[in-house]
Amino acid sequence: MSSPRYTVIVPMARYRADEPVLLSLRAAPGSLEIFVVEGCHPARQRNAALEHARGEIVVFLDNDCQLPAHYWTELDRAFAQPAVEVVGGPALLRPEAGTREKLFHALLTHPLVVGPVAARYAPRGAFRKSTQAEIILCNMAARRSLFARIGLLSHKLYPNEENEWLDRAQAAHTGIYYDPQLYIMRPQRTTWSQFLRMLFRYGSGRTRQFWVSGWRATPYLLTPLIWFAPLAAILLGPAYLVAFALLWLCAALAFACTCAPGLSLRRRLVAGLAAPLVPFTYAAGQLAGWFELFHPTPGVDVPIVVRNEKGEEIAS
Repeated sequence: MSSPRYTVIVPMARYRADEPVLLSLRAAPGSLEIFVVEGCHPARQRNAALEHARGEIVVFLDNDCQLPAHYWTELDRAFAQPAVEVVGGPALLRPEAGTREKLFHALLTHPLVVGPVAARYAPRGAFRKSTQAEIILCNMAARRSLFARIGLLSHKLYPNEENEWLDRAQAAHTGIYYDPQLYIMRPQRTTWSQFLRMLFRYGSGRTRQFWVSGWRATPYLLTPLIWFAPLAAILLGPAYLVAFALLWLCAALAFACTCAPGLSLRRRLVAGLAAPLVPFTYAAGQLAGWFELFHPTPGVDVPIVVRNEKGEEIAS
């Protein structure tokens, strides 16, 4: 039996046949090897499936992803280039998204708010060499041979396991590319508490990533320093607080004037006022990550089960 070109790995808490990604994969042309991995630690789940993978190229997707019709053609085009060893594209907002989802997505796609990370959520530029800053794990593909060369995803990380792995790949002079046409569609958070918790969790994950991969001079290492601005304003007195508030309003207006035009003016103003919360919440997560390093929460021991697309368990 010949090996498939692609092995698709999808982590889930529990197998569900009607998840959007499985519906999309059933409509995919050609033969795919599909693993659905049950558990509560996606990095470990993905690694467990990698042990069974036979495809030349491994594709990582999430359970809520929807794939456009051209997805596999675009993936073929990317990997037809010998230099490409890893490729990723943006995770766009699903067409039926609600207003709150659109607002949060606008914040994540604005380079004034999130910098180069905006490319993870909206097509930006052309097909090009890239880094972990622009690649998102719910839409990433890599040659399987690369895992034998640089190792699997870190079991010590979730989230940010792909960032650490991609840093290792870049250090090994791997061809990492960003393809703006290789997009998937998925939902966004629907409440402010969900959105801010997500940012906080990403920030704490970044601190754990530093602990795993080593401390290097990167912009992310300096992000927590932004908290000195409001703290200094409070300590220095009312005039500095007013100056800080004016800076916040200027940032809000700059965002409102340049963000996604699909939002109403009121929503753009709300998003603008909330925009500075994004880096501040992320930085707060980074600071909290130190506490988590020295006072870790005991993990829940949930067995990892590798299944095929029909839900049948794969023997170890």
